[in-house]
Amino acid sequence: MRVAVLGARGLIGGAVVRRAILAGHHVRAIVRPGGGVAGFPAGTEVIAADLRSRESVVDAVRRMEVVVHAASVPYPEWPRVVPLLADNAFAAAAATGATLVFPGNVYVYGRPRSRFVTEDHPQEPHTVKGRVRLAVERRLLQAHQDGRVDLVLPRYPDVYGPGGMHDDVRPVFEGALTGRPCRWPLDADALHEFILNDDAAEAMLKLLGTPAAHGRAVHVPGPGPIVSRDFIRLVYRAAGSGEPTVRVFGRGMYRLVGLFNPMARAAYEMAYLFEDPILLDGTLYRSLTGSRPPATPYEDGVPRTLEWFRSHRTTA
Repeated sequence: MRVAVLGARGLIGGAVVRRAILAGHHVRAIVRPGGGVAGFPAGTEVIAADLRSRESVVDAVRRMEVVVHAASVPYPEWPRVVPLLADNAFAAAAATGATLVFPGNVYVYGRPRSRFVTEDHPQEPHTVKGRVRLAVERRLLQAHQDGRVDLVLPRYPDVYGPGGMHDDVRPVFEGALTGRPCRWPLDADALHEFILNDDAAEAMLKLLGTPAAHGRAVHVPGPGPIVSRDFIRLVYRAAGSGEPTVRVFGRGMYRLVGLFNPMARAAYEMAYLFEDPILLDGTLYRSLTGSRPPATPYEDGVPRTLEWFRSHRTTA
């Protein structure tokens, strides 16, 4: 299988490159102009492209059988750029006849109505970013239904792992490596769920090979929900830093910092997920594929992530 990965240096994109190469596929990593070719597994074809240019993306994925749209942008750019990148990825996949893979998240649901959320949960996003994601997903699902593209849409909880981290989770790993306090949004005693990026990539490849999974969202949960404070403790113990000091980043602090920090201002609307989490039900994945989603235990995934952070800090 010939796989093109847009956003190949990102948290999910980098994992897809690794897992696809390991599975014996031909992988074309699409990177930003000037990004260089270093850091990819042997055998990876690396091509530079401007993902904001439709022509550039179409040229970059020619002769590919799968286009994975794993590119991301900072929160403040979402309303304008996320639809643009998705449209370009769709146009490129359609032009070459490739299957389009669009990794999804829980933003489209809004606040959960049940403890565990299935794919038929109402989609009622109350945030700008949730509405942006929902509009993009609906366009792509309609395009699949109309026969204009073949779509695979895995939906993940928060992703962590070697290669990077969401801004809300990164301070935990940085704090653990330095032995300093870390911050956490809203409620450190609420449940949360994470998935290792390599598991997310492995599940994506499994869904690609499962025809019944195409044209619909399919949940890919992690190893299970965990109390956020316990996850933080696990990270600090794995780093040898002892008991962590957790400084909860409350709503008032979000609003204060947001006065002069566009990223904090844009992140504030998604903070509800750290006190009212969406926990994904994986029954449909098991039914379609005949297997459980790959779910590396936190006790194994956290040390692997810390090791990447150590090496990244050393070489930075």
